[in-house]
Amino acid sequence: MSPSVRVPSRAVAPVRATNPPHARPSARRRALTLGVALVVGCMAAACSGSTEPDPTRSVETSEEPSPTEPPEPSPTETGPVKPERPAAMDRDDAEGAAAAAEYYIELYPYVMATGDTAEWEAMSHSQCGTCSDFIEQARAISLRHDLFSGGTVSATVDEPRRYLRDEATGLQPLDLTFEQDPILIVDKDGTEVFSTSAESDTRRVEMGTLESEWIVVTIGEMPS
Repeated sequence: MSPSVRVPSRAVAPVRATNPPHARPSARRRALTLGVALVVGCMAAACSGSTEPDPTRSVETSEEPSPTEPPEPSPTETGPVKPERPAAMDRDDAEGAAAAAEYYIELYPYVMATGDTAEWEAMSHSQCGTCSDFIEQARAISLRHDLFSGGTVSATVDEPRRYLRDEATGLQPLDLTFEQDPILIVDKDGTEVFSTSAESDTRRVEMGTLESEWIVVTIGEMPS
């Protein structure tokens, strides 16, 4: 990919979008539907309030387990599989930006279930409000020892070259469509904290580069 970095820094980014501004401060928490619902659920359940240690969870087995067949691992033990980083992310063009955007969104259930926010942090510009919300949500779930399940996301950018890359900022606008499975969050006692039904929608995503790596600069509603 090109060694040039045209998104100035993670601290301040006076970026100019190819289209009119998409994300207003009041809209940041509703920028992506799969994030909005979880923010509301976390607020209602005081997601960021508890630091109590998680008691040891027991694994249920039958009274007379077979000596030759170990019990199947539960979803809590195995967790979701982390999506594989697509090789196309190494491209310094619209296809590379699209691959990175799809990968970022498809990490959602893995990060929420595991609390492993490292890759999201590396791929998020400091001024991306939705990105910050996602990371805060994942940390809150982990802090409370809640169990996140479901939420598998399929993200697609059908026309990566629909918009020209901005020559001044290096931003690549994309229209990303996602489909997400239902979400269920339960607390450490097994009580439901939050749930959603399946959903799908399209969002405008703007990708930039920092140190030759793709980062998410904005995730917003489609311009009217």
